[in-house]
Order: sequence, then structure tokens, then C-alpha cells
Amino acid sequence: MEELIPQLLEFFTTHYKPGIIGMVGTSDFIGLSIREAQRAVTTDGKASLWSHCFIFGELRLDRRGADGSRGRSPYLFESDLKVNLLKSQVRNGAQENWIGKWCRKKVENAAVIDFGFSEEQRDNVLATALQLVDEQALYPIQELLGTWWAIVTKRQWLPNPLDDPHAMYCSAFVRHCYKEAGKDFLGPEISVSNTTPEDIAQAGVKAGAIKIYKP
Repeated sequence: MEELIPQLLEFFTTHYKPGIIGMVGTSDFIGLSIREAQRAVTTDGKASLWSHCFIFGELRLDRRGADGSRGRSPYLFESDLKVNLLKSQVRNGAQENWIGKWCRKKVENAAVIDFGFSEEQRDNVLATALQLVDEQALYPIQELLGTWWAIVTKRQWLPNPLDDPHAMYCSAFVRHCYKEAGKDFLGPEISVSNTTPEDIAQAGVKAGAIKIYKP
């Protein structure tokens, strides 16, 4: 596993609030591919800074302190696909993970977005995310192709032609949880199934709700 970046962990921990959105842009092949595919929706026509997003969950007890000491640290809800051929392990879809997963050297950009919400809306965001984890909603690779086509043809408002009702990639997962809580941060010009990390970041900029990590 890549070495942990303490400054990035401190950034996420300092700005932690349950229910807010985390953003990262990674330098691995998949991350760079997703960033490149969003050129048509960035404001400057360059590759997006962002490849993945997630929702902050609760502070949970763990033993990640010095010498395995007990403490509390942020966990998150996300939809992701991770394949480890050496361990014959596949994690596909909605899942809960420690924030340290996104505090590694491959992360080039990071941010948090706090759109603000009532206590009830926050609880509904978290309840929806946990339900998707419990239902084992999948990560749909084919749906990424549908979104790419929607971007190229400038038809993001239309439902994704490859939409799977039991599967969501990361940004659709985040948008769905917020929409279910009555806190949709994007309008009808972008369908939930065609929401990109860049769309979420731009909504954060427009609302003055984004804080970007600066090493």
C-alpha cells in the first residue's frame, strides 16, 4: 500500500463533517482516464482535477493510533471498484472505508464540499448511503461509457442509456444520496446517472462551498 500523506489526512480530518462531500483527483491510470474524459465539461477545456468523490460518514472507533492505540477517525461512504489480483480480491460498488484510503501519494488534488443542510437532510444523506452499502449496489463500468457519450454529444440531461438501477459510479452515488435527502445541488440539465465529479466540483465552486487542499 502507498505511504500515507499526513498533511492530506489532517486536511480531511480538520474539515470533517458527517454528510459533506470529499473530492480527489488521482494520478493512476484509471484516475487520469476519468479526468481526461471530463475535458468537455471543464470551464477551461483542460482535464478535470477530479476523478472520484465520496460522502463523509461517522467518526468510528478504530486502532489506527500510535502502536495500535484506540481512537476515532473519519470513515466514508463511496461507490468504487478495487481489484487486487495478488489477493484474489474484488470490492465492487457501494462500500464504507477509512478516509486514509484517499490520503496516498497517487492523490494529486483533494477538496471538501459543504453545501450546508439541516440535521434531517444530513441524516437522510447518511441513511441513503448506508442503505446502498447494505443493498450492495454495484459500480457500473458500462455506465461510465454512457456518461462519456452524453458528454461528447452534449446531452447530459438525458438519462444514461446504459443506466443500471442497481448500480452507481461514485458521483452518481453522491448525487443520488443528496437528491433523496431533498438537497440536490444540480439542476435538470444534468441527470443523476450522468453526473461527473467535475459537475459536483463546479457546483461547489458556484455555491462558494468548496475548500481545496493546498500542500
